[in-house]
Amino acid sequence: ERLQRPVDVGQIHWPASTYAPWQERALWDGLVKMYKEGYVSAVGVSNYGPKQLRKIHAYLSEQGVPLAANQIQYSLLSRKVGDEVKEVCDELGICMIAYSPLGLGILGGKYKVGDKVVVPQGFRGFILKERIKEATPVLQVLEEVAAQRGKTVAQVSINWCICKGAVPIPGARTIRQAQENLGAMGWRLSADEIAALDAAADKIPRELTQNIFQTS
Repeated sequence: ERLQRPVDVGQIHWPASTYAPWQERALWDGLVKMYKEGYVSAVGVSNYGPKQLRKIHAYLSEQGVPLAANQIQYSLLSRKVGDEVKEVCDELGICMIAYSPLGLGILGGKYKVGDKVVVPQGFRGFILKERIKEATPVLQVLEEVAAQRGKTVAQVSINWCICKGAVPIPGARTIRQAQENLGAMGWRLSADEIAALDAAADKIPRELTQNIFQTS
């Protein structure tokens, strides 16, 4: 009532199937109700893997409700699940939204190859420092492409997601960061640049851990 119009997209933030599977159908029915009663213009999900995505797509289709989007963690440091999900999204006509496209900040330009890494104290800082070190091959190519393009590392990282057909939703704590994120739009990496970034990502020994609610 306050908006005086339907919400654009109503999403399930994470699937219940990983912790309370008996609640999953109730959530799906909630999406159907919101859509049919006009509260939302479209419905979506988050952290659904290929198998679960097919299940909910089929269920909603039977109810006459199109599934508009699936939001998952996707970046140069987290590609495997995303690439699998993207194939299903393309097949079923679902938009893939990429959250954490800057790899928990590792791809945001704050950490540069060769610099002394300053991280938070404690276990979190230790883990982050290890992951930054492992990401060196990607950071090197990102810096090279950014310099050649006259862009920032963050902008190249976000644009890579766009070139992969995803809709990235990077976070921003300041107006400057929001403006920088906008600079990732209106241009495209070349096929050679994408290939170079993909090849660098292949050298990373392990990807970032997926959300604990991510399904198969």
